[in-house]
Amino acid sequence: MDSHTLFTYRNLGELRKIQEEREVFPFIFGETKDNLDYCSETCIDISALVHFLITNKNNIEPTYINFASMDEDTVVIVDETLAESTLELLPLLFFDHECYFEEKDEEDSKPKEALEFKPYPRQKIYKYNNAQDLDKIVQYSEMNDIPIATFSRANGDLRKEFEQFNNSHKLALLDLTSVSYAIEDNKALIYMLEQFLNIMPNIRIIAQTIQIDMLLKYFPLFFDGQEPVCRLIPDLPGLGEEVSEENKLTKVTDLHGPSFDTFIDTFNHNLIGHSYFKERLHYSLKNFILLNQAKEQKVLSIFLYGASGIGKTEAARLIASGLQNDCYLAKINFQNYSSQDALNSLIGSPAGYVGCNHGELSEKIQKSKVGVLLCDEFEKTTRPVFSFFLELLEEGEFTDSMAREYDMDGYVIIFTSNLLSETEYKKAIPPELQTRFDLVCEFESPTTSEKTKFLDLLLEVAKSKYSDQFAKITMTEGEKKKLYAFDYSSLAALRDIKRVFNNRLMDYFTEKNVL
Repeated sequence: MDSHTLFTYRNLGELRKIQEEREVFPFIFGETKDNLDYCSETCIDISALVHFLITNKNNIEPTYINFASMDEDTVVIVDETLAESTLELLPLLFFDHECYFEEKDEEDSKPKEALEFKPYPRQKIYKYNNAQDLDKIVQYSEMNDIPIATFSRANGDLRKEFEQFNNSHKLALLDLTSVSYAIEDNKALIYMLEQFLNIMPNIRIIAQTIQIDMLLKYFPLFFDGQEPVCRLIPDLPGLGEEVSEENKLTKVTDLHGPSFDTFIDTFNHNLIGHSYFKERLHYSLKNFILLNQAKEQKVLSIFLYGASGIGKTEAARLIASGLQNDCYLAKINFQNYSSQDALNSLIGSPAGYVGCNHGELSEKIQKSKVGVLLCDEFEKTTRPVFSFFLELLEEGEFTDSMAREYDMDGYVIIFTSNLLSETEYKKAIPPELQTRFDLVCEFESPTTSEKTKFLDLLLEVAKSKYSDQFAKITMTEGEKKKLYAFDYSSLAALRDIKRVFNNRLMDYFTEKNVL
């Protein structure tokens, strides 16, 4: 038997790129042999097979038999984390491995002609939240004569019934929640489940929300995303997509009439200086709300540059707090995204990749209840991240490494940078990305007059935060002047002024014995 090169992919994104070039088949005993006998020019993913062989080595010989017709036109791929195990298990089949997207010539990158054998069509996983939701699904299924089972039952006593519905136009449901828990302890189940999915492509898959990521991780050839179960069964009672007021996401597109005017007035009052930016923001927000309603613009993007500590981040915080008091602001510091794998950290790394499985971007926006995202020190990130945001600003949505889709319709995304001039901005940010920003503005250092106004604002906020202390004293004008009596004109950053002010305020409280 001739030895071949094993090709690897590093993440779900690379697997999807391979699928754009050629059809990718999962390895199935018997079926793979028939496919190769018919046409050796095919691409086979053996990731699930390798998991299976690790604990079922008696199937190594049948594996060789299935690959008997393999030749130089056959492409075999595997998750990179399984490459060494594959070489150990199948040494007569593969002599080495290399990344699929390295050392590929032009001819290899051309799409191959479609074969008669079609791979399993990828489908969505339909999610439900808890046991109460599942009870409603089961009751609805029973009332409407819809088969529903877990994998263990569907693979056993309900097999014939599922085969009948698989070949008809009726709906049948398979709940994979329980098997997803078992996979972590027994990865051989991945191959067993792939076999079932391969012969039952018309069965619809449901699972509890918390296990969706696991299923997307281990079955990328069969699933490409998730949707709520009410998308599958719209008339299922009690499982609509309504969001409670407590969990509702608040966005600037919700502001109209008096609420919008109040928002703008509050923002202008609390952001000291930057009058040009305030005017442009008012104009941009007003237009964005109307354009968003007309489905002409999904996201409002703002790029702010200037020296550190003069209000860029504060502007983002004020927009968020204007939508919801004391809210959590989704903030990502791109100073930490300058390495080669920055994009993996941002949107997550897929099965087997050493690192974070859940991207920081999805985690932060899920945690936040307002449609505002702050991208701090954005100029320090990498080209792949720039490209990611180029697409995000264009489409208003993104898909993470686990194929989860996030709709950012109505979001305000604020990019901040410590670049000091327009020239530096144009050098650091790719030209194609510059054209995607709706508002670009330089923040200038505050004047001495604006610094004094900032102190007044700090005192106003302090009286609200420390109401118990201020209730016990009456601050005189002289005491106020004494509180302000430090050389703040020499401090360029407002955050430095705030730090000194807070320390002097604590000293004042100590002096008044109200701490």
